Amino acid sequence: MLSPIIISILVSLSILLFFVGAVALRPSGELQERMEMYSGSAPITLEQHELQQPFSQRVLRPMLLRGMRIFSWLLPNKQLAKLHHRLMMAGNPGALTTADFVGLKAWTTLIMAGLFFGYIYLSAAGLGVFSVIVGTVFVGIGFLLPDIWLSSRISQRRLAITNALPDALDMLTISVEAGLSFEQGLTEIVSRWNHELAREFRRVLYEVGVGKSRREALERLSQRTAVADVLSFVTAVNHSEELGTSLAQVLNVQAQELRIRRRQRAQEAANKVPIKILFPMVFLIFPAMFAVILGPGVPRLLRALGAIVR
Repeated sequence: MLSPIIISILVSLSILLFFVGAVALRPSGELQERMEMYSGSAPITLEQHELQQPFSQRVLRPMLLRGMRIFSWLLPNKQLAKLHHRLMMAGNPGALTTADFVGLKAWTTLIMAGLFFGYIYLSAAGLGVFSVIVGTVFVGIGFLLPDIWLSSRISQRRLAITNALPDALDMLTISVEAGLSFEQGLTEIVSRWNHELAREFRRVLYEVGVGKSRREALERLSQRTAVADVLSFVTAVNHSEELGTSLAQVLNVQAQELRIRRRQRAQEAANKVPIKILFPMVFLIFPAMFAVILGPGVPRLLRALGAIVR
């Protein structure tokens, strides 16, 4: 028979996985479905199009999102603006809005609280001081879990952009030196790669195409990424445009500096390896080695000590 804590964990995990799946669910092939709707032989009505969607997409997901957005009213606009910026830095994972993310924090908090109270109910344990402390820890974990996940996504995205920038800048330098414009060089990068930086450059091209200046589009790029190398690149390009200096020369200097920084980061990471490997060696590898080497002699040692004591 399963223990109460295992039952509580399984129920809470089921609710959490159902919620994550419903939120992350997006209609696949949306562009293809739209083209088929307009190019098909028979016109399709809006009601028919909605009925073709799965039940989770038509009913469950809107209900969950509506319930999530209720909690966003509790936060001030300043906190919502800060959260919106963090979501942009993370690349808007799952197309989550600020209201969706606030609701996600509320749901994870409620799930962890339900996990705790479910265990208390099924195990018939009382609400003592220790139980209150454990419950507070559970609720705190549920509240902070989305923030930890978002911070992890931001760090991963910033690292991916930092690693991709030197190669992209080399491509941009070659394109500009070959006679292409800055925007045409970005188009070459977008057509060749599909990483985070290429998607950001695609957004820059879109903003320039709808009428924004190159300077404004690049400044928004640096705000969305929050990467020091991108900020340096944007500043150099904007200064080149203001002062009228050669853009190809500026890009060449930036590419050389980024290659040097990437080499320095690789050397720094290599120098940290001995320190990082110390913990697993001391607590994982050495105990196993001692168990293999000294283990066979332990029974004899215990028998000898037992004989001496007698």
